[in-house]
Amino acid sequence: MSGKILSENSELLYNLEDRPPLNRTLTYAVQWLGFTVANSAVLPIVVGSALGLDQAGIATLAQRTFFFQALASLLQVCFGHRLPIIEGPSGMWWGIFITLAAMAPGLGKPLSLLRTDLEFGVMVAGVILVVVGMTGLIGKALKLFTPAVTGSVLVLLGLQLSGTFVRGMFGISDGGSIDLRSAFVSLVVVAMVVVINLKARGFLKSIAILAGTAAGWALAVLAGVPSGEFIRSDAVVALPQLFAWGTPTFDPGIVFVSVLTGLLVLSNLVASILAMERVLNIELPQKSYNRGVVFTGFADILAGLGATVGFVPYSAGAGMVALTRVAARLPFVVFAAALVVMGLLPQVGAFLASIPPPVGYSVLLASFCQMLGFGLKDYARLEFNARDYFVVGLPLLIGTGVMNLPGGSFAGIPAFAQYILGNGFIAGMLLCMLLDHVLLPKK
Repeated sequence: MSGKILSENSELLYNLEDRPPLNRTLTYAVQWLGFTVANSAVLPIVVGSALGLDQAGIATLAQRTFFFQALASLLQVCFGHRLPIIEGPSGMWWGIFITLAAMAPGLGKPLSLLRTDLEFGVMVAGVILVVVGMTGLIGKALKLFTPAVTGSVLVLLGLQLSGTFVRGMFGISDGGSIDLRSAFVSLVVVAMVVVINLKARGFLKSIAILAGTAAGWALAVLAGVPSGEFIRSDAVVALPQLFAWGTPTFDPGIVFVSVLTGLLVLSNLVASILAMERVLNIELPQKSYNRGVVFTGFADILAGLGATVGFVPYSAGAGMVALTRVAARLPFVVFAAALVVMGLLPQVGAFLASIPPPVGYSVLLASFCQMLGFGLKDYARLEFNARDYFVVGLPLLIGTGVMNLPGGSFAGIPAFAQYILGNGFIAGMLLCMLLDHVLLPKK
């Protein structure tokens, strides 16, 4: 495929190795930046609140998220799979963070200790992914996650997080009641994100979350919904702090859950590369996949060092390339460098951390519909014979039942087992794997 500008809409304007003119390079870099900010800006608010961070802690989490995901993206495009695919906060990872934070009080674990446990757990998951990539075991690892397993994982995760999302949207604190202003703003934001996704075209559709956040923020101010405090910093430029939550601590239950999560998001990596192959009309060798796994592992190690949510390649990156018809690495590298600069500016994180929490929960609820849809599409790949009814039905019913048990139901068992049996999402996933591969294997 030629690197010059082409007239056919079905062809790329610029291929991977091409160098667009400066004005076009900057234009495409800005588009990548808008897409990334749209998909990453609200996560620190929701995750930080769940982990018990104060406003200053949420602001620095936003700064670190931008900085370390930019480094991870640069490593991938330069040394990993070498495709213009963003490494960003994984929905699976932040779902696990929120779920474990909700379980912590019942386990008698302070959130401050959970945070340092998560630092260590994410780094261990990263090391495991590096080993998987270097040994070429990605195929065997992915065999564990059949459509029945991945479908159940995504559906159960959505069910487990739905309560957190709704409480945050409606401004419900512990023992409190619905705040009507927060509920009104949240419903408007959800409706706006849905309408933009369904009706808009081109670049506007790709930044539906950013548009919904901006409009919701303005509406929240008019409605009197409290925003987060804007934390002013004396430093104009500051390097993100390593191990910002404290010295990493070891908890076998957290490590086990983290490693499972790291292996699970491998499917996102494969899906991202496959989607990009289709857009570019190329077929990459197996070593490109292996390098991608290795550097996704490095990305998770960076996430643990930087006290952030684990990262994963965004499959939506292929959509951005299809939209702009530009696959050149140069604009992507310029975008990642700009994101690094944003991660060095404390006031950027402080500004984003002041987004009203109901707005953040609302856009995440709307965006999570896509992940739930992916789970249902995985189910559609099943035959749904008598065996599949049990392989899918038992994990969903038992996992959802565990979610509705009162706190402390598993207080009499070791803490390690509580992270598994007391977590409906993890319990359902492991039961599904056990049924699918061991107890009820396909003949």
